[in-house]
Amino acid sequence: MDRESKPKILSNIQIYLKQPWDLIKTGYLILTWITMGFHLELIGPTMPILAANIQVTYSGMGSVLASRSAGYLVANCLGATLQSIVKNHSEGLLFCAFVLPAIVVFATPFITSLILMCIVSFAQGISKGFTDLGGNNLLLKMWTVNASAPLNAVHLGYGVGAVFANLLIRPFLTNRNIFVPYSITAFVCLLIALGHMFLYILEIRNRRQKSRVEEVEESLDKSSPYSPRTCGRGSFQYGLILSIMFIAYTFFVGGNYQTFSKFYFSFLKFEKFKLSNEDASWGMILFWLSSSVGRFLFAIISIFLSVNICLSIIWAGALCLAAAWLTYVWIVGLSSMSLFLLGAITGLIFSPIFPLSFGYFNQRLNVIPMLLGLLLCGTALGAMSSNKIAGLVMDHDPNHFPTLLAIWILMATLLYIASHLVYFCHRRPSTDTGRECVNEEEKGVMMEITNKENK
Repeated sequence: MDRESKPKILSNIQIYLKQPWDLIKTGYLILTWITMGFHLELIGPTMPILAANIQVTYSGMGSVLASRSAGYLVANCLGATLQSIVKNHSEGLLFCAFVLPAIVVFATPFITSLILMCIVSFAQGISKGFTDLGGNNLLLKMWTVNASAPLNAVHLGYGVGAVFANLLIRPFLTNRNIFVPYSITAFVCLLIALGHMFLYILEIRNRRQKSRVEEVEESLDKSSPYSPRTCGRGSFQYGLILSIMFIAYTFFVGGNYQTFSKFYFSFLKFEKFKLSNEDASWGMILFWLSSSVGRFLFAIISIFLSVNICLSIIWAGALCLAAAWLTYVWIVGLSSMSLFLLGAITGLIFSPIFPLSFGYFNQRLNVIPMLLGLLLCGTALGAMSSNKIAGLVMDHDPNHFPTLLAIWILMATLLYIASHLVYFCHRRPSTDTGRECVNEEEKGVMMEITNKENK
């Protein structure tokens, strides 16, 4: 077994080593996701300060986060509609995705109006949508069916960026002066944008070196409209059912992860836990560290195990996690130790789901840019609705926050199981027809033998 497994492991690794330029681009995308974690997760520990600046409760901040999700939705709708731009100009999208937050993040500490804060948050949502569209499309195009490990490695960067954001903000929470960390983050966003501009210029130069015939063929291929038959690799019904199912699945996955990460700091500050800003900040750092560890582990594991096995393990663990949250909140009671431990386990389990899911989608369907945009739209709608609901829950009774988490986990798990059933039903007729063909051939051979014996 060991002798057979070693060549297999080496061949799996060589798949990635054979594409050095793609490895370099993947490495820069990791830096991109680190920066995205920086600028998007600053709002977690600074939410009480921002809420005080614009004079709103957590329900008002829920509206701010919902407007970010609305921007994310708009960006992904544009990506689904203008799929040729996503295919041909992914690096250009990434450049725009980081120029925008460089401006709005710098302006955030000075805002004292709820409407202006919602506009700024909406712009951040657009930048997140452009980042997901451009970055995920590049990864799926570069690595195709082997994209699971690179997707996890790149999305690992988000958690690392969130850890740095929380470490950067900690010294400024006591005096409530957040201008310095927001300014540093804006400058880092600008540097990342310049890097993507350089890569975009290289991409355009390489494209110009191609022959006109190749350019015409590529443009014909890239302008192909969306069709469930295209996504289902020839099967309209299969492509349509699984596309709808996966969009619903991303609704719950995106809503769960994005809502928990945004409101976890506020949940830690719930009066009955009696935690200081410093303790709550350490809880957030622990959450993001465990998230990074989860993505790192599954970036390695997904090289050797199939995406189906990885996701099945994670969703089984997520169901156990949901049961643990409900047990501790409603029966046992939460202590600071159990609260930090459950938060860390939540990060460990939640973090690999999103990148692994896109690897899973790419195996079950042909994920063209329009479908990618629609899947991310599902994530945006889930985050938008979940953020608003979570804001209302935090104002009414924070004890129900983990209950919201458990419901979303259950719904996503059911949809994941249902997608396997759809795939099994789709594959079964093809295998049955294959067996029929083999049986007919065997009958033909037997008829020829009997005819020869009769003669």
